[in-house]
Amino acid sequence: MIKIENLTNKLPWHATRRWATRDLSKIQKIVVHQELGEGSIEAVNNYHISPNHISSKGCPHFCYHYGIRKDGEIVQANELSSITWHVGNHNKESIGIMIQGNFDGPEYDLGTSEPTAEQVQSLSELVDYLIKAFNFTNQDVYGHHHFGKPACPGYVLQKWVEDKRKDISDEEVVKVEKTLKEIQKRLNKLGYAAGPVDGIHGIKTLAAIRRFQKDQQLEVDGVVGPSTWQRLVKLTS
Repeated sequence: MIKIENLTNKLPWHATRRWATRDLSKIQKIVVHQELGEGSIEAVNNYHISPNHISSKGCPHFCYHYGIRKDGEIVQANELSSITWHVGNHNKESIGIMIQGNFDGPEYDLGTSEPTAEQVQSLSELVDYLIKAFNFTNQDVYGHHHFGKPACPGYVLQKWVEDKRKDISDEEVVKVEKTLKEIQKRLNKLGYAAGPVDGIHGIKTLAAIRRFQKDQQLEVDGVVGPSTWQRLVKLTS
C-alpha cells in the first residue's frame, strides 16, 4: 500500500487566505511539476504563503496537492478538494504534484540536480494510485509543459510523463474527424471554456483556441490548422 505523509495541517498556512474548494467529481487530470529550486517542501511552503511570484499577497498554502522529497517520501499538503494554484486556468480540475529539485528542461539550463530514482518510483506509485482512485486513464496525466511552462517538469520527468501517456500516433490523429463540435469538446475537456458544443464559431471558442495555442507555444492565430489539431487530439485522446 502506498505511504503518504499528510502535512496538510502541520505546514503553516497564510494568516488569512484559504483555498476555494471543489467537488471531487470535478477533478479530471494530474499535472506533474518540478520545484525549480533546491529547497525543502517546508521551505517552498514558506515561500508560497509569503508575497511571491504567484501572488503579491501570498498564497493560502503550498501550491500543490502533493510533494515528493529527494528520498522518495510522498507528502500531501492540501486536501484534494482544494483548488490550489499550480497550473493557471486548469487549477479547478487538476491535481498538482511537485517533485523537489532543480532540473534542466527546455529553455532552462540552470538545473543543479536530477530526479532521484526514489522520486521517480514514488511518482509512479502516486500517479497509479490517483488513476485508480479517480478512474482516470494514462492520457489524463500531464506535465506542466503541456500548459505553457516548457521547463517544467524538466527533461527527465517530461519523458516520464510522455511515456506514461503513450501519446497516440500521427496516423491515429488523422482518423479523428476535425469538426468545430469536436474542437469545442476537446478544448472544454482541457478546461479552456470554449462554450457550448454547438458547432458555432463564437467569441468563446475563438478565445479558447487562442489560449490553447499560446499555452502550447503554437502560432496564436485562432485557426485550428494541422499543428494545433494534432496537439489538441494528442492531449485529449
